Amino acid sequence: MFKNLIANILIGILFLSLVTISCRRMSGELPESYYNFPIDTTVQIIQSIPSEVDESSGIIVLNDKIWTHNDSGDGPTVYEMSIESGEILSTVDFEDATARDWEDIAQDSQFIYVSDMGNNAGKRRDLAIYKTAKLDLLDGSDAAATFKMDIAYPDRTDYKPQAYKHNFDCEAILAFEDSLYIFSKNHLDKHCRFYTAANNLKSQQLNLKDRFDTKGMVTGAAFDPENKVLALLGYNLDPSVGNFGPFVWLFWDYPNRDFFSGKSRRINMPVIAQSEGIAFWKNGQFLISTEKSRIMRGKLMLFDAKKWIE
Repeated sequence: MFKNLIANILIGILFLSLVTISCRRMSGELPESYYNFPIDTTVQIIQSIPSEVDESSGIIVLNDKIWTHNDSGDGPTVYEMSIESGEILSTVDFEDATARDWEDIAQDSQFIYVSDMGNNAGKRRDLAIYKTAKLDLLDGSDAAATFKMDIAYPDRTDYKPQAYKHNFDCEAILAFEDSLYIFSKNHLDKHCRFYTAANNLKSQQLNLKDRFDTKGMVTGAAFDPENKVLALLGYNLDPSVGNFGPFVWLFWDYPNRDFFSGKSRRINMPVIAQSEGIAFWKNGQFLISTEKSRIMRGKLMLFDAKKWIE
């Protein structure tokens, strides 16, 4: 399937050589709890991510193509990327939208949603989710009409916390029928809050449903509709040294989309990289995107989740 097989094998060798680095217990790098979970050394590199989206922060698969966007510092733009070649095939701007800190992208049967809810510093009030029709995205034009939804947390009172020391950041969303499912990135307690929201209101407070001790910060969400498996991507991070330890939490056998009430398992990824985008691919497999680092370009990885499900 992949045209650049030899190049990708070489990339994969470089990538997997970092396993030893990521597993090393050097004082102060990663919390001890990081090493209590298995590492999946079979994760594959299938493509490099082009420089136009070197801060790929969210991904979906639509018509066998990747759609992604940058984190911050870019316009309100989504990029269509070939999985086979890694080339950018098209770009579409969201009309009447801004991109202060775009963190994730999701889809349902008719619409695309992009979350502008990144809040590392903890002081943002202008949180939003943008919605556009898939038909507008795929009609060949370079712009799409956009509906903006202003978002607020129901349980937030402090708007002056210390940066990276609060629980009101969000980088992961899913869409089901008439609802959005939102998963928080808790810098302070390393838990994940699970919220829901309507997908058609101009302004609303989120509904807090549950929380789960992810022992790390969640940065992306994806759903396998074939096996009813929720995957939450995240990482452990020590800001003093800047090392990332990515992981994926899998949730299954839960009642009525009460995801945190079923079975769960965490698997660590075999690399130190800022991993923020995850999307269901096929046959129990997920695609994961990483951002560009000082030592390599961003990568598109293939993670086989089904072997970890009991």
